[in-house]
Amino acid sequence: MISKTLNKGKNLEEMLQAVLEALLDITNIETGWIFLIDKEQQHRLIASHGLPEGLQYNDCEPLKIGGCWCMNKFRNEELKHAVNILNCKRLEMAKTNHWGCINGMERHATIPIKAGEEPLGLMNIASVEVDSFSQDDLDLLETVAYQMGATIKRFQLYLEEQERARMLSQLQKYIAQISQEANIDTFLEHAGELALKYFDWKGIQFKWNDTDLLVGEKAVYHYSSRIEWKPNVLEISIFGDHISKASSIILEEILTHLSLQLQKLYLHQEEKKLVKTNERERISRDLHDSVNQLLFSLILHAKGLEKRLTEQDHIYSVQLIKELGDEALKEVKQLIFQLRPEGLELGIVTAINRYSELVDLDIEVNAKGLKKISSERELPIWRILQEAINNCKKHAQTNDMKIQMTFIDTMLKIVIEDQGIGFNPNQIQRGIGLNSIQKRVEELGGEYSLFSDVHKGTKICLVIPLK
Repeated sequence: MISKTLNKGKNLEEMLQAVLEALLDITNIETGWIFLIDKEQQHRLIASHGLPEGLQYNDCEPLKIGGCWCMNKFRNEELKHAVNILNCKRLEMAKTNHWGCINGMERHATIPIKAGEEPLGLMNIASVEVDSFSQDDLDLLETVAYQMGATIKRFQLYLEEQERARMLSQLQKYIAQISQEANIDTFLEHAGELALKYFDWKGIQFKWNDTDLLVGEKAVYHYSSRIEWKPNVLEISIFGDHISKASSIILEEILTHLSLQLQKLYLHQEEKKLVKTNERERISRDLHDSVNQLLFSLILHAKGLEKRLTEQDHIYSVQLIKELGDEALKEVKQLIFQLRPEGLELGIVTAINRYSELVDLDIEVNAKGLKKISSERELPIWRILQEAINNCKKHAQTNDMKIQMTFIDTMLKIVIEDQGIGFNPNQIQRGIGLNSIQKRVEELGGEYSLFSDVHKGTKICLVIPLK
């Protein structure tokens, strides 16, 4: 009869409930309950019958929470065969807390449920009429538990295969959708949101180089995996109430796909930067080879013509042409420097010093805790400093300027100040220069502060993350 019952039920819960009831009926025992225990040693009440009122308290709370002596023996691998437990902690707890009548029941038999050597759970059998079960009774219960273990294992393998097939189907949809993401800055966040949409996880965490992003929330159980392609490392962790074998397999597939997608986006980003840099260099060469040379020739011709002229009006006109040519030549040189900053490969301090000579400003530069800045950050930071220098030259009416750079851990603090004419920030609408500085700083995830007053100079304070 037990063997037939093992094949009944649409799911594991129904099957074990039917087996437990059949076993109790055959043996004339009133009470029993079954725990399944997972690999994380967490137990689950999966079947019960004939429980006294005290164990039924608050939806069987005494059986669902906490540990007990039989559970501890199971976890310590000390429970090899069916045994009599002299005192049940759960029955004792129900009695002590006055959760209801336990019908004088104080002890039970505990039978390990195994599939071969793999422990799967426990079956507890209790009776008011029996203080201690005989060895024959224990042997019978152990035989039934062995049959239950084999059936539970088959069920688990079947359910795992079903879950794996379902998750693989979801994986195809996930990959198809995330493959459309083309923005590397939002890629991981979108990947996390989609993962929680398609899979039954509580949260997912990405660690990619200096990025640490958690989408959703952490939970007790997690599974992590990582992949490395120098100089990049991607690590993904998933969190849930239970992490199945299928989930770990799916995570490995996701990790492989996302790493390839990130590499593709990263290379595309670098390619765009290279194209932009090459275009800047081409324009700067064209300016140098064409406009720069034409202006230089114009100035030389003006100088030669000035020496040959005798009438003062003509001399004045030629001098004006020469002065305008000098000014235009200086502007072109500054433009060339902006497109292709000379000396930046030697560091920002060197670039500032060379640019100060070009614009004819006396800039005092101080740098504390100097660190190497990545190419992705160095050029934008240089553009910010360059804009500040240009603003001082155009508006401050002073030739003196100070730039203080302080490197603190992963942050760069910059203080730019002059003792020029200053202005009232509340009365004068900021021009494109200050707006450009603020926008660039915010794009880098930094902070921008401006202090100025009439006849008291101007001070700009910046805090920029280096990563």
